[in-house]
Formats: sequence, C-alpha cells, structure tokens
Amino acid sequence: MLGVLSIDFDYFIDASSEERDLYFPEGGEQIPKEKLKSLWEERYAQYPELKELGVIEEYYFLKTFLLSLIGSKVYFYKADSHKNIKKIIDMIPRSLQLKIVNIDFHHDYYHYYSGAEKCNCGNWLRRVLEERPDTKVKWIRRPDSQLYSLEGIFPFEHTTDIKSVLDESFDYVFICQSPEWCPPHLNKKFEELIWSSPMGKTA
Repeated sequence: MLGVLSIDFDYFIDASSEERDLYFPEGGEQIPKEKLKSLWEERYAQYPELKELGVIEEYYFLKTFLLSLIGSKVYFYKADSHKNIKKIIDMIPRSLQLKIVNIDFHHDYYHYYSGAEKCNCGNWLRRVLEERPDTKVKWIRRPDSQLYSLEGIFPFEHTTDIKSVLDESFDYVFICQSPEWCPPHLNKKFEELIWSSPMGKTA
C-alpha cells in the first residue's frame, strides 16, 4: 500500500468556522487571481482584525515532521489548488492500493462541480474514490470542521490529532495553499512551510 500525505494550508489558519464565514471572500478557486486580490483587499478594509490572524500550534509540529522526511524516498509536490493532487494520484497505477491522509479544514468529499471540469478542490477525494474504491482514507480535521456531505457524515476515518501522522508511512507528500481561504498576509507562512521541507516538483 502506498501512502499519500495531502496537506491543505487552510487547516493551519487560526480562525474558527464562523470567522472564516465572516472574513473570507465568497467563492472558490474559480475566482481570477486579480479579482481574488481585490476581494481580499476589501475584506482587510472591512475587517481590520483579519490581519491579526496567525497559525495554530500544529503548524510547527508539521514543519518538524516534514523536516524528518529529508533523506527519505518520498516524492514532494506543491500547488495552489488542492484539485491538482488528482494529477499526482493518476500517475500511480490503479493496481496499487493507496492510503490517503488528508490534513485539511475541509473533507473534500463534496459532490459539486460546474462546467466540464468535474474535479475541483472540494471534490477531488470523491473523484479518487469513485475511480479507486479500495483507497483507505484518514482525514485530520479541525474540531469545528464541517463533517457532513450530501450523503451524511463523512464516511471515513477522521481525527483532530495531527500527531497521528507519526503512525503512518508516506511515499508522496502534496501541499497546497488554497489562496481563496488563505489571507495574503499568511503567504509567508506557507512559503516557510515549503522552504523548510524537502520540496520537489510543482503540481
């Protein structure tokens, strides 16, 4: 079994679900970059307290964990959007079973998509499981993460204990920023995470 560690930076932002709903722009990855920039500027002007948000302690645990992987035979990838993990997974033969450990504020097992692009940042996990139903999943979530999809509660293992990654082995590590849910003043924290890691290719 191959291990895939999937990391969405939005997990580490020190904001509750309610604060995210209040402060963060509405929409998703379909927002053009320039438009997203102006939306964030509007949010900072409307909610000055937004610029005070930092990262949770688990961020520093993950930095240390990623550093421990230096020298191991692990493939590293980074991207803006979480949907790009599907490209990485599609390169792995379907004859090989996967275990995906997803560190994320969202479970990414939603149904929705628009237009011709059926895989997006919110449903990539569902798409993987449709194609590879024997995949094992563990979601490392925040205490106030939304647990439900259209089918009810998230149907796979989930925990709020990020240190449970120490019980797993990984062959691939994927990190995305999700700029739609990352206040721009925290971009440097994302880059710090990348540069403290044995990063490889860009997905």
